[in-house]
Parts: sequence; C-alpha cells; structure tokens
Amino acid sequence: MAWEIASNTDALDAAAGLPSIEYSDDPQPSGLSRRLFAYRLKGLRVEGEELPFTWDFPGGFRVERTYTRGPFLRTIHTCELTAVDEYDPMQGTVVRNVFEFEPRGVLGRVFAHGFRKEVIPAMEAWMLERDALVAEALGAGADPTATAVDIVPLLCRPGDDFGPAATSRECETIDRLIAQARRIADLPELDDLRELLLRGTVYDVARLRPYALARAWGTERRSTLRACLAATKAGLLQLRWDVICPHCRGDKNNLERLVDLESRAYCPSCNLDFDVDLDRTLEAVFVPHRQARPAPGPLYCLGGPGTTPHIFHQRLLAPGEELVPSLQLPEGTYRIRASGLRPFRWLHVREDTAELSTISGAFSQLGSQRMSSLDDEINILDDDLDGADPVVAPFDGRRITIRNVSSQPRLVCVESVAWAEDSLAAGELVADQQFRDLFSNQMLRGGVSLAVESVTILFTDLVGSTAMYGALGDAKAFNLVWAHFDLLLDIVRARGGAVVKTIGDAIMATFVRPADAVLAAADLHDRIADHVAAAGHDYPVRLKVGVHTGPCIVVTLNERLDYFGSTVNLAARTEAQSRGEDIVLTEVTLDNAEGADAVLEARGYRREPFSATAKGFDAPVPMVRWVR
Repeated sequence: MAWEIASNTDALDAAAGLPSIEYSDDPQPSGLSRRLFAYRLKGLRVEGEELPFTWDFPGGFRVERTYTRGPFLRTIHTCELTAVDEYDPMQGTVVRNVFEFEPRGVLGRVFAHGFRKEVIPAMEAWMLERDALVAEALGAGADPTATAVDIVPLLCRPGDDFGPAATSRECETIDRLIAQARRIADLPELDDLRELLLRGTVYDVARLRPYALARAWGTERRSTLRACLAATKAGLLQLRWDVICPHCRGDKNNLERLVDLESRAYCPSCNLDFDVDLDRTLEAVFVPHRQARPAPGPLYCLGGPGTTPHIFHQRLLAPGEELVPSLQLPEGTYRIRASGLRPFRWLHVREDTAELSTISGAFSQLGSQRMSSLDDEINILDDDLDGADPVVAPFDGRRITIRNVSSQPRLVCVESVAWAEDSLAAGELVADQQFRDLFSNQMLRGGVSLAVESVTILFTDLVGSTAMYGALGDAKAFNLVWAHFDLLLDIVRARGGAVVKTIGDAIMATFVRPADAVLAAADLHDRIADHVAAAGHDYPVRLKVGVHTGPCIVVTLNERLDYFGSTVNLAARTEAQSRGEDIVLTEVTLDNAEGADAVLEARGYRREPFSATAKGFDAPVPMVRWVR
C-alpha cells in the first residue's frame, strides 16, 4: 500500500497545489525521446526537460528536471521507502521525500523558500490523510500488500484532492440514465457502476476498463461488459478505442469511432512505428459521457511510477553503465526491455523453480529459448539483448545484472505482463453479439483491415434445404429458416459469440474462445428440434456444423464488420465435411478448446479423427468429427 500511495506523483502534486503541466515528446535518433514540459508558476512561464524517472520497486524513485526558462536551473525529487520490519508489513513503512533546487538567481531562491513553506506542508498533510485511511482499511481487514485497483479508494475520497464527486445535478442525470440502461440490460453491475459514477472522483472514472471493474467488484467479466455496453447505449458512458504502444503500453490515440483508425501508429515516447491490430494494440475502454460526469482534470505529473504501475523497475543507462534491480517481485511473468530495441527477455518469478522446463517450452516461441538458474547477466547490444531468460523465486536474493554495452543510452524497464488480463482487446469486443447489435455503426474505414491473432469461426447449414423448400413451399420454408435463425442467435449470444452474417439458410459466427464455439455447436443440436416444433413447424430439421480457429483480418463489408482470410475459408470447408447432427472441428480448434472434449463426451458424443483435403490447402487437414 505504501508504494501505491507514495509513487502516485500525479496525486501528490495535485494535492500540494502545484500547477498543471503540458508535456510533449521530442524523438531522438538514439531511439529515446526527450520529454519536454511547460507550465505557469505564479504567472511565470516555466519550460524544461523532465529526465526519465528512475525507480526500483519497492525501494523508491528519483526524478530530475532541467530548465531552460523559469526560476530554476535544476530540481531533483527523491523518494525513499523503508519497511519498519521487512518481515512484518503490518509494522508500516517510512516514506522520506527529499526535494533539491538549483535556483536561477534570487528569484529561484524565493520560489524554493515558498516551496518549503507552502508545498511541503500540503504534501505532508496529504500523506498523513492517506496514512489514516490505510490504518482504517487495515482495521477493516484489508490486505496490507494490496496493489493497483484495490488501493484506489485510499488515493482520494469524494470532494478532496481531485475535485468533487458527482454534483446533485449530475446525480439526477446518472440515475435517469441508469434507469434507461436497465431497460436495455437489467444487470446488477449497473448498481456498482452507479455508485462509482456518483462517488468516485473524475480521476477514478477517467478510463473505465470493464475487466478491471469486474475484478474490483468481484463480478463476472462478461456481465460487467454487458452493463458497460448498455450504459453506453443509454448515453451514460462513451465507448473509446485506445491505440496502445506495444513497447511502453501507453495509449497514444484515443478515438471515439473505429472509422478514424489507421492501420499504422506512432509512439513519440518510444520513437517507434507499429502496426495496429485488434488483439494487442487496440483496447476498448469506456469514459463517462460529458452529460453525466465532467472530463478528467489537468495533468500534474506524467512520468512517475503511479502512471505506469505495471513497471517495477526503470532506469536510464548510459553506454557502459549497468543496473542491478532488487527483484523484490511477487510471483508472475515479467518482461525486461530496453528503449529503441524490439527484442526483450522474459523474467519468470515462480514459487517452484522446478517449473523451469515447462516455462521454457511455453515461452520459447515468444522470443527466447534459453533459461537460467544461476545469477544472470543481460547485455544490451546495439540491435539485440544478449543473455538468458532468468527464473527466480519470489523476493529472492539472486541478482540480475543488466549492462548497456551499446553505443546509445537506453531506458531499461522490468515490467509485469499481467496488465493484459484486464484489457478488453478490440478483437474480443467486435466478436460480441451485444456490441454488434447495439453499435452496428462502428465500422472500419474502407480499405483499412486489422489483424486478429486468433478467432474461432463457426459455420452452420441446414441439411437438405432444397428438399425442404420443395416439400413446404417457399413461404413455410422461409418461416422455418428464420425460426431456426432465432435459436442460433440466442445460443451464440449466450456462449459469448456473435453472428457475423447469414448466407442463405447458413450462419457464420465468431467466438474469442474455441471452447465457447464448440459448446454452442452442441447446444444447437440439443435444442433445434424442440425449438422448431415450438414455433409450429413439424418438418424435421438437422444441422451441419464446422468450427476452425486461426488468425484473421477484420474489414468493413456491406456496412458491417466482417472477417476474411484462410481461417474463414477453412472453417467453411470444415462445415462441408459435416454429415448432419455432428460437430466437425479442426484439430487445432480442439487442441485449444480448454476441456470442451470432456464436456462433449459427458453429453454423449464420441470422437472420430480423420483428415480431409480442403480446396485451397496443399496438405490434408487433421479434423475430428464428434457424433452421438
């Protein structure tokens, strides 16, 4: 808790009454960017450069600013955190902040004196308030090692540092729009959303990530997303598409419409061009509509640890310098990267380091093939990182030495990759039926196609439809087809997928998780006969189903988001192998279907492996037919 509070320099500076800051990045040939700033201090224009923060979790951080204009030549802020008892976190942490000023003449000394008299007491008061809130939370049974979203209530309370919570007029608007959202989807998560919008500060609600909210509220992820979508349709929230830099993971573009998206993006902080895709570099987030809550306030500090909580260690290394991070890290997977370089190294923190061989196999295809068990050295070269992927135990005493042997300065980061667990990838949202129903106007610009790393495509078709039309006549057969479409849509939606389009009496549906597609297929067979009979049709209906998983591209076609590529083609070829009342899967789908085979067996299916020649594919495709 102490680190989460002390490292939030944006909150600290705002509470102390410091002026808000305008930042800009100046990319350099070295691959780094200079971070320039400007602000007004008592009417004076102040300009300069903020050097990259240095921090080493959980020990402290340091930042230096140099000035080209204003009362100072240089300032340094150092924060040190020391546990009273390293074996007992309940004993507390001592936080020591030191501010150093190099004044530019008499005026600089006057401003430094004013900082000591006015700003430091305000910072102390804010820290003491946080100290009291921590004691209150611990007394109520809170985890003393709580981090990230769990600590938000301790950073600010309604009406304090970051401005008020919702005003009385905003409260009326929020309640009215929540009622409208309930008419779209009456979900209990709307109660949690209402409380957050009513009582949270503008900074609490500035960037709402549905899966992070689900973790904080203890709710189901899919239901929380549904609540956010309903609130957006009601006008309470706005959907935003954030382009995320794959290197620093900062949001570089904030777009209200998919149509404004380009297939390439640029991160000035990392001086890096990158492709935009729907899985890794485009995240869907929600923000309050301006009629419900005001926009976030000004920025006070951009580069501190509090703005990038996934980074545990950061330091700028000159050529020839080295870094030995403390590695006081909880169990998890981390990434070691350096500015200007795309290669990286994994750092695995495991309770049981005997998992080493398993970890090595899982991560070898992601850019590394060597693992280590002793103290490690990683060398930063001009175009690569040289060294093994370290494996350590949590809070281990082992050391990793990271040396910059390149010809350029490098900003080195050790960061967690757990941030992705709370990310709502755009590829997942566009494969959601409620999103497609409520926001059919969200489309890519013509000519723009975005990659999806993995999607599961399901095709269905009616067996003997030509004979059915002949036996029933066009009108009755058409009504039967639409009755069966209603069932297919309900089942696909219930399993977390989306119907992309209908093709005659067939459908194409998409799912993020292969297991959901497989279970949806089983549901279709279980319910189709009863559903058609209940709709007044006595003609026997049988379905063919095929499922395949793989990469795709998403485009706009016929005024809707559609999927194209060899994965779609093979999914259609897989459905063609179906005989009716069976489920045909490619082997790759089954391998990634997370226990769906056991569910199918429990529901009376047995597997029949086979290979099929598919048009457009050179080699036979391994498939599995599931029959009752």
